Amino acid sequence: MRTSTLALYVLFMSIVACSVVVILSPKDSLRSLGKVSNQKKYTMYLGTNDKDTLKQELPTETIREQMHEICMRHADGYTVSIMEGYYRDGAGNPTHEVTLVYVFFDTPLESVKKIMDEALVKFNQSSILLEESKSKSIFYQKKD
Repeated sequence: MRTSTLALYVLFMSIVACSVVVILSPKDSLRSLGKVSNQKKYTMYLGTNDKDTLKQELPTETIREQMHEICMRHADGYTVSIMEGYYRDGAGNPTHEVTLVYVFFDTPLESVKKIMDEALVKFNQSSILLEESKSKSIFYQKKD
């Protein structure tokens, strides 16, 4: 078999295998654990570099603490992770920045927008990335 034919065969078999797994997977596997909530999940990516200097002007912990106050004014709760982001700036230079990633469940989009509006100004950002996805979730509790 030629290399390109072999590659197509492997790709086709991978698609078939994934399709079988999806078909055989239980449709409501979470339902067996508790009450399932269908909702939107928002994931917000906040870079820490200043838009003018392209450098981080405040310590990460200071930004995290100030964002906590902003988030709790507009949401009932959230989860935050500290990650690293990389991009090319306007001049094409590779740039690194610490990125704070916030996940909101059961929070209206309008509330998340208020958080972003405040963060854009407070941390001198040109933009904030927001991802919206559909989510099925439960608050799992052990039953005695």
